[in-house]
Amino acid sequence: MKKIYIVKYCGGSHDDWYSADVFVTDKKTTATKYVTKFNKILKKWKEHYKQYEENILENMNWIKDEHLEHFERWNDLQNITKCYCDEIELR
Repeated sequence: MKKIYIVKYCGGSHDDWYSADVFVTDKKTTATKYVTKFNKILKKWKEHYKQYEENILENMNWIKDEHLEHFERWNDLQNITKCYCDEIELR
């Protein structure tokens, strides 16, 4: 049977959790390469934006007041958890 791969990313937490479809392919290597690249870049940018954070509670970071111009991008990155791939078998 033929298989297809749906590449997705997810984010949020608990009540506001979401999953977004990125694309569909019939090539597992294409899906795997995209997922790997997406997660690598996501990790890189999250690390970059950590320089604008401060620890406000024991396990909670927030953007520093002097860097509020970066809030939207920082917040978007905080909401994305990871990219992944679902495999579906066509009948």
